[in-house]
Amino acid sequence: MSFIEVSGRRIAYGVNPAAYDPSSLSLLFVHGSGGDREDWRDQLIGLTSTATVIAIELPGHGESDGPGESNVAAYAGWVSDFVEELKLSKVMLVGCSLGSAITQWIALMGKPWLKAIGLVGAGARLRVHPSFLEGLQKADGSAALALLADFCLSPRTGDPLRSSLDQKMRIVPTDLVYGDLKACDEFDVMDRIKEIQIPTWIIVGEDDRLTPPKYAQFLHKEIKGSVLNIVEKAGHLISLEAPFVFNTILKSFIQQRLQ
Repeated sequence: MSFIEVSGRRIAYGVNPAAYDPSSLSLLFVHGSGGDREDWRDQLIGLTSTATVIAIELPGHGESDGPGESNVAAYAGWVSDFVEELKLSKVMLVGCSLGSAITQWIALMGKPWLKAIGLVGAGARLRVHPSFLEGLQKADGSAALALLADFCLSPRTGDPLRSSLDQKMRIVPTDLVYGDLKACDEFDVMDRIKEIQIPTWIIVGEDDRLTPPKYAQFLHKEIKGSVLNIVEKAGHLISLEAPFVFNTILKSFIQQRLQ
C-alpha cells in the first residue's frame, strides 16, 4: 500500500511495480461504488508485464481519507489531481461502474496525459434503481448492501467470490455507498459521449444486471473507433469474475492501440 497527499488528504493506492518510470505507460484503475483497490487485485498482479499498474482508492474508500463525494465531477477532480501529483504523463484510465463514469468525465476534460480509456460495466447514463437508494437511507441499510452485492455478480458466479463480496459490502458505511450511488444516478453524458476521441475499450459481462450489455453497445456506437467485448458467464465485476479473460483482452487492446 502506498499513499500520497492530494489537496490536503492522504490518498491510498496500490502500485506494481513499486519503482516505476512515471513517463512510461500507466494503467490506472478506478473502482466502483463502495469499492477499493482490492477490486483490481488480479490486475495489480497480472498486468505488470504490460504497464505500471495503479489502483486508486477514492476519498473515503479503503484507506484513503474521507469523506467521500456524491457527484462524479468531484471524484473526477480527485483522480485527475492524483495523476498530476504522481507526475504520470501517459495514462490509460480504466474504471468500473462509478469508476467508468469518472473515466468518461475525465476523458471529456481533455487531459493531455490521458492516452486511452477502458469502460467496465459502464453507461453514458447510470440510473440507480430507487430501491437501492431508499434502502440505504433506512436505519439499517444492510439489506440494501447485500442486495447490491448480489446484483454485482452473475447468477452463475458462486463462492468464494460471492461470499467475500457479500461480507465486504455489509461492512462498508451505508452513507458512503449512498453518496456513490447518488453520483451514479445523477451522471448523464448521453449528449456528449461522441466527443471522446481517444482509444476506448468497452467491456461488459453478458449477465450484467446493473449496466446491461445494451449500455455498452450504445457507448460503442457513439464513441468512434471503440472496441467492445462482451464476456460470457460474467456480471458487473468482470475484473474479479473473469480476471484471466479480462487481462488477456486488455493486453491485446494495449498492444494494438498504444504500443
